[in-house]
Amino acid sequence: MDLFQKSPNPMWIYDAETLRFLDVNQSAIECYGWSREEFLTMTILDIRPEADAEAARLKAKQGGVQQASGPWVHHYKDGSEHLVHVTSYPTEFASRTARLVTVNDITDLMRTTEALRQSEEVFRGLCASSPAGVFQARIDGYVLYANPVLARSWDMTEEEMYGNGWQRRVHPDDLPALMEGWQAANAAAHSYEHIFRILLPSGEVRWMHGRSTVVCDADGNPAASVGTTDDITKQRQAADVLRMSEAELRALTDQLPVALLYVDIQGKCRRANRAFEEWFDIPREEVVMQDFEFFVLRGDGKQYEADVRRAWTMASQGTPARFEKTILIHNKKRTIEATYTPDTDQQNRICGVILLLHDITERRALEEQFRHAQKMEAIGRLAGGIAHDFNNILSVINGYARILQHELDGNERLGHMSGEIHRAGERAARLTQQLLAFSRKQVSLPRIVRADDLLRDDETMLRRLVSDTIFLEMYPVAENACIEIDPHRFSQVLLNLVVNARDAMPRGGVLTIKTSVEHRNVLITVQDTGCGMPAEVRERLFEPFFTTKEEGKGTGLGLATVYGIIREAGGNISVKSTEGVGSAFIISLPIANQTQMTDPQPKQRNSSQRGNETILLIEDDSNIRYLLAHTLEACGYRVVQAANGMEGLATGQEILPEIDVVISDAIMPKMSGQDVIANLRRLRPELKALLVSGHIDADPKDVTNDMQTSFLYKPVPPEVLTAELRRLLDGATVSTGQHLEPA
Repeated sequence: MDLFQKSPNPMWIYDAETLRFLDVNQSAIECYGWSREEFLTMTILDIRPEADAEAARLKAKQGGVQQASGPWVHHYKDGSEHLVHVTSYPTEFASRTARLVTVNDITDLMRTTEALRQSEEVFRGLCASSPAGVFQARIDGYVLYANPVLARSWDMTEEEMYGNGWQRRVHPDDLPALMEGWQAANAAAHSYEHIFRILLPSGEVRWMHGRSTVVCDADGNPAASVGTTDDITKQRQAADVLRMSEAELRALTDQLPVALLYVDIQGKCRRANRAFEEWFDIPREEVVMQDFEFFVLRGDGKQYEADVRRAWTMASQGTPARFEKTILIHNKKRTIEATYTPDTDQQNRICGVILLLHDITERRALEEQFRHAQKMEAIGRLAGGIAHDFNNILSVINGYARILQHELDGNERLGHMSGEIHRAGERAARLTQQLLAFSRKQVSLPRIVRADDLLRDDETMLRRLVSDTIFLEMYPVAENACIEIDPHRFSQVLLNLVVNARDAMPRGGVLTIKTSVEHRNVLITVQDTGCGMPAEVRERLFEPFFTTKEEGKGTGLGLATVYGIIREAGGNISVKSTEGVGSAFIISLPIANQTQMTDPQPKQRNSSQRGNETILLIEDDSNIRYLLAHTLEACGYRVVQAANGMEGLATGQEILPEIDVVISDAIMPKMSGQDVIANLRRLRPELKALLVSGHIDADPKDVTNDMQTSFLYKPVPPEVLTAELRRLLDGATVSTGQHLEPA
């Protein structure tokens, strides 16, 4: 019954015949809100909906073990409804046939946390390679992820640790304090740590040191908890063996990966291990001659001294303490975690304090990389949103500029001006491509293009990146050799390499970018005369989050992105570097068939793009809607306009027999273009549709599942729009947006 009362899950015993509650545990009282006396006047039907009454009676009569049945609806005293799984076992209570019930509230399980989903892949990638046990949980302690290291140390599978399953390993005497402290810290968005015991199936007891940090959502509210759990059994054992013989103690403590100092309750240093000697450059023979005050005053200032004194006071009074500091170890800044643990004898009297100094520099760097990845992800979403809004503006600018060029064909001066407007709009469109590339939501659209043309297109941008003290030389000598790659991703590659080269030459130098042909490959070489790099840096150069730049000046993602883009294009990248001489990055991409080279310029309007069909045009941006209507009417089409999806559906249903094709924005408030078309096709399945979108989340694969539908990305040049419309109406192969780069 002790386990019954202490169980964190609600439990009760009820009479199998009368269904009346016979006993309830404290967790049931706290969760459901009724007192024990109130429960004992009720039946299990009082907490169930009337519709479940018959099922509850049948379950009571079935007998046997009933594992995790449900989900069932349970009512709490405050009127709230909760979904639960119920496990019940046959038992006897006061000589009556009864059932023992364990309840698992699964209401929160059925609510997903979208914010955590977006960072899940990044989080799992970082954690999979971590040498420490890492977990991710809801703020109520419900575990969503545990890495393999953590699962192995608890002698469980990763799946067994999910949810509240991990609690089965925690020592029952330690679980209440662990959960209470952790949940309170999570609710207050504070960091938390706790030392507790786990019980392995073999009966072995192991000590764990758990640390967690709260992750907040965009509104600053606690959303999740991430942290690490280290097996500190050896450290605890080290505290015990301090009372062994000196030889055994030294042999053991010298193997610890932490600096250890033992101080008796009078403040005298008694023992130190080899790591402590090495860190502080003082022989242990001298350590044991000092008072602890000697090391207090060797700190880095008043704050360090205050932290040490506070920790010593707490530990000497029986309360473990810890703090973190950045100190110099062998002239290098290292972040250490100082843990002060009271040492007690068999009568539980405090006889000393054990100091463990753990170098956590790498762990803190990993946590900082994770936070930085989240920040970069947020910036990327912002950049993608800006690019989406800019697309609508560019659609109007470029569209009317192209119309003016045709209308002013005989006016050289005004025609030149309109042409300049259009060229400026095209340059702005390329800017949106860079924003989308940064946000990593750009659709990858590889084209077959001349490598030299790509280099020339980016020359102006690259020259603006370097300082006046750096001389940029460009040699596009691959002639007509073509490669197949997304031009904007190629620009991202050059941008990252040039920025790294610039940073490697703070006092100036020469930066050379050259194309050439070798066998069946095009080589793009980016070479600088900077500081170069040692072999150990070259080996890790393309690892995500690896950087040699100062804190706050490098993300460690640039070259990893470069590597991914080049590999996606079927190529390779290598580096040659000599310290003090410079570095050269060599990109190798296979030569593509020139006969399939994509023409990035849209063809001019011709008579074959005209028509007299009726078009239902749905676009929520009035400027774009008027532009598209003007373009289509100028080509002879009859255009019926609608300002949103709901209006488009109503208009389409009224004139459905007259409509030859629907042109609609793919993503609109209330009703999307896809939904409008789906509703109209229920009445007329053969209806043709052309969807357009400038939204970063619009995927042509989602909206072009038949030959009756086409898709284009904004901004859409008039020539491309009318040509695609004509192909769709004439029954030719329709487009899925691949011929036109999204912006």
